[in-house]
Amino acid sequence: MEQVVKISNNLYIPRNRIIAVLPISSAVARKMRGMHKVGGSIVNMTFGEESKTILIMDSGHIFVTSKTLEEVDEALWR
Repeated sequence: MEQVVKISNNLYIPRNRIIAVLPISSAVARKMRGMHKVGGSIVNMTFGEESKTILIMDSGHIFVTSKTLEEVDEALWR
């Protein structure tokens, strides 16, 4: 059975499908966000809050969250 991670209320993603977690301010994160806006594989999970972290999935999807890097790290490894 896949272990899922609760990102926020009613939002869960499978832990084993995450390949990278990056702060939104990093140059790599900004480039990837810009590239994927055109392709449509970016999922905004901030609910209107400030973007802080992106999760890169093995399917090529990018999830943008309002959680800090530390909060996501804690959710992944508890």
